[in-house]
Amino acid sequence: MYPERPVIASSWRRTERYGLSPSSRVDPEDVEPVDAASRLRRAADPVLSHLAASLDGAPYTVILADHDARLVDLRFGLPSARDEIEGLGVVIGSQFLESSTGTNSIATVFETRTGVAVHGDEHYLEAFRGLACYGLPILDPSTRRAAGVLDITCPQDHASALLRPFLLRGVREIEARLLGDVRQARRGLLEAFDLASTRPDAAVIALGVDVVLTNDTAAELLQPADHAALRTLADEIQRARGRDWRCTFTLTSGREVDLEATVVDGGTLIRAELAHRRAPVPRQVRSATQWEAWPHAELARYRVDGTSVLVRGESGTGRRTVARELAGAASTELDGTTATVADVDAVPPDVATIVVTDVELLAPAAAVALERLARGHRLVLTAATGTLGPRTTALTARCPVHLELPTLRSRRDRIPALAAAMLAEAGPDLRFTPGALAVLAAQDWPGNLGELAAVVGHVARRRQAGDITDADLPRGHREPRAPVGGALRQAERDAVVDALRTCCGNKVQAADMLGISRNTLYRYIRQYRIGVSHNGTDEVAGPRPG
Repeated sequence: MYPERPVIASSWRRTERYGLSPSSRVDPEDVEPVDAASRLRRAADPVLSHLAASLDGAPYTVILADHDARLVDLRFGLPSARDEIEGLGVVIGSQFLESSTGTNSIATVFETRTGVAVHGDEHYLEAFRGLACYGLPILDPSTRRAAGVLDITCPQDHASALLRPFLLRGVREIEARLLGDVRQARRGLLEAFDLASTRPDAAVIALGVDVVLTNDTAAELLQPADHAALRTLADEIQRARGRDWRCTFTLTSGREVDLEATVVDGGTLIRAELAHRRAPVPRQVRSATQWEAWPHAELARYRVDGTSVLVRGESGTGRRTVARELAGAASTELDGTTATVADVDAVPPDVATIVVTDVELLAPAAAVALERLARGHRLVLTAATGTLGPRTTALTARCPVHLELPTLRSRRDRIPALAAAMLAEAGPDLRFTPGALAVLAAQDWPGNLGELAAVVGHVARRRQAGDITDADLPRGHREPRAPVGGALRQAERDAVVDALRTCCGNKVQAADMLGISRNTLYRYIRQYRIGVSHNGTDEVAGPRPG
């Protein structure tokens, strides 16, 4: 039975979908280092000290979480409260998401972006039900985006309605200090930019909180899609807490540049110099079918050689498009979701290549008929990532080449150019602002190209000309999803999703396939917010047509 208050009941339902049990406990060892010198910590430190002094001698704990819902500071009114609170897994470096900690005034505030009080049995986890907690979001005054959460937690019998206004004053003070910090950081970023701009041959870009500075060389060299891609790179460097980053980057124009990125006070400073390694090949993406999901030269070679190929990938990655390019003109196509034995028998005997989309959904009788027919033909098959099943084994075994198409989220640097090209096709007088492109690049895109095309089509139908900002994007795509946190974590998340798909949602088999314990797998599912359903997960509930 759900609690009476709607905000709490909704949180319980979300938590249940993640597969969390009320008897679960927060793992106190599942922590990550936090940045002691972050803007939020600097702004909050004197405020937290004042709050703690006001609560000295009382059983209250003040908790600060950052924009990822990771705990970055704890202050205790009583020394004895430390052992009790930390014994519940409330430790610096732990991440409080509803997927891993259930309903509480950090995770639920982070999820809803509104203030929430949670009392006693309203907590989803039984371990927290002796507590009352009050949480409010901290907004960055310069961007109006969530910068963190401020929380006060106490035993249930010490709950007080006066804690909310007390907490609200603390939040306002932190937000005021954040605004002052932004102004100071902007001065520091401007000084670093001026110093780096003394070399006229290098393009210099400074990226801060709601600030972009470029010298004349960068303004001539970079297009809006490049700005968005560099913003994505800068965000990843900041999350990785690195200081320096060097790489080669291909611009939308096709030019290669050597990048040197440095974290400075107030943001990230990027220097770019032309690499001069080879003649530029324009990277302009003209349509969703030309985003280089796979090198066209390699596809042409398989087509000329007559090689049978299995094309696999998530929904929306372009499996059908790649298959048709592999097949060429002298081919016929069968839809695995609807093909019958009669359809197979109707294939012309002189056709060179048979394309079968969604082969994993082929009816058993049609699969047997196709296996007999395929002995004299070349096959190009498509399938969703996951287990193919025994009925298609004989068909897929005839394909010596297996191509796994990349997801859109694994090629975030390509998203700005792709979105800009799609919009140019839909409306030549429309253009995305760099800010809108950066928001698009930060999305998860579970529907890959198809989902991106739908979003671009939506904004193109609503506007005839001019700039498209992030405010013009449809609901659900106006804010970046909760970041996974860099390339390594994205790879970890993808590995878990792929294993669950391959094992049809069987967590014991998936854990064995990954070489980890089942408890570790559950932790990854909660940490990376992989939705769970009875058949597997919302993301991996079996093959889906694409």
